[in-house]
Amino acid sequence: MDEVPDSADREDRQLTSHLPIEAVRARGVRLVVAGYDGSEEAAEAVRWAGSLSRLMGSALRVVWAWKVRDVWDTTVAEGRADSPSLAEMEVVARAQLTGTVTALIGDVVPEVDIHLSQGPDSAGILLHAATDADILVVGSHGRGRATSALLGSVTARCVRDAACPVLVIPHHMSTPPTENRP
Repeated sequence: MDEVPDSADREDRQLTSHLPIEAVRARGVRLVVAGYDGSEEAAEAVRWAGSLSRLMGSALRVVWAWKVRDVWDTTVAEGRADSPSLAEMEVVARAQLTGTVTALIGDVVPEVDIHLSQGPDSAGILLHAATDADILVVGSHGRGRATSALLGSVTARCVRDAACPVLVIPHHMSTPPTENRP
């Protein structure tokens, strides 16, 4: 037996009936997740994710799979300890990521979920943090096939294993999408 659409379903179809199917799909994006690793490519991915989040009215989560080396010098320089604990380093990592995200997207997105996890498996951490995402945005370092094959690639693993579409920002891109773009 066919279900009778409720008024919200009918209204949504009326609002979107003139739009191409791609635009209708984008309307369902509730969560954009961006991966960050400190690189300029990752910064550009965060900018794009912020713009997409704003344009689609969706939530934004920025994920950093940080390593001890990423925050060691800052933690020690701030006088926290000669041999800082992991918890002390996480405080520094959170402050760094929060400051970076604020500098990259400002108040484009009113609330950003800052997600930190320390460990060696950056792709695994990012994929786990994006299990409820509607789209994952990552940067590409553009190392080429041979280097990526030798080093492994977080981006390639995300494209292969993510449970959602993945937007890869090439290393040479520098302008996030805008409403005025043709």
